[in-house]
Amino acid sequence: MNEYALLYYPDFHPDSVWLRRVLLLSDSVTRIVPTDVEPDDPDELRALQGTIPNSLRTISPEERDVTIESQNLPRLARAFAFLARAQNKGSKKKITMTISGGSMSIAGHVFLHTAKISPVIHEELQRHRLILKGFGQGDFLAVDEGASHLILSAIAENISRRTGFDTITDKPVPFALNALNGLGVGGTGPTNAEGALLSSLATVLIPVSVGSLERDKYRILRESYAGIRGAFKELTAELSRINRLERIDDLQALKEQVEVATEEFVKQYQTFRKTRYARGFKSWAPLYIGGLLSMASALVAPPVAVGIAGASLGIQVIQKKLESPSDQPGRERVFNMLAALQKDIFKRSGVKQLI
Repeated sequence: MNEYALLYYPDFHPDSVWLRRVLLLSDSVTRIVPTDVEPDDPDELRALQGTIPNSLRTISPEERDVTIESQNLPRLARAFAFLARAQNKGSKKKITMTISGGSMSIAGHVFLHTAKISPVIHEELQRHRLILKGFGQGDFLAVDEGASHLILSAIAENISRRTGFDTITDKPVPFALNALNGLGVGGTGPTNAEGALLSSLATVLIPVSVGSLERDKYRILRESYAGIRGAFKELTAELSRINRLERIDDLQALKEQVEVATEEFVKQYQTFRKTRYARGFKSWAPLYIGGLLSMASALVAPPVAVGIAGASLGIQVIQKKLESPSDQPGRERVFNMLAALQKDIFKRSGVKQLI
């Protein structure tokens, strides 16, 4: 089975706990880094890459990736105009800088490499005064954060088309720019629903205590549950198809529907765990099953409102044969796999599960 590879944006450095969660369900995460830039990873990310080689990779944008298609330029121009108006509200414009550990940050702005900006976009940013003059660092420009996120979303979409990777982010979608939907510019970023769905499932279902595992314990845990990655590649594709997520262009609507699909999936999983079939299983053992699972027509997601915390996923199956009257055995196999990793994570981390 092909690797389940994901394309991360917008930053160089994904949150380490978020990354650990996602890497339990995918083979690798690739971030976007220009060719002449060393990402200067924090200690935790460097250590994770040393423990699990090739888990966090890099890809450099090509010229065609930073070229925004002509049909998107008018929408980006309107978006930049909206951001410029919001930025210029008030009588005085203040610039707040923070210098720490030899690095500088500017409130409301990010440093965007020139390799990620095409000449026409650079001209639009300057025209709307979304670049802070005199605050750049080398090949990096101090760009309004909202504008930067829109640009990087479009670049990620182009690279996704070129490589076939699902895009994924640890930031809220669409980056607190929901108001832009009313301007008709909601389609400027990628609407890759499978990556959004995986990020949502990983965040909701993998306990945060996975971040406290020692690196070797995390590596062993991830190796033990290698089969779940193929299962989740099928799962996200099937959930996206059933819920018609790929047809949604409005990023806020996509965010809401991804949450609905996630909540319904976990609701059904929690219900299954309460059945006498699931409660009766006492012994669990890891099993590598690769592409054995099929999620065909497993889940339909009507609107629900459930609060979820502390659940998690797994790739272990019951030692005894599952006997169930349900007509959806594929779903029950997945639910059984989901039941064990939670227990394993809590056991390895030394944190007691709260029911």
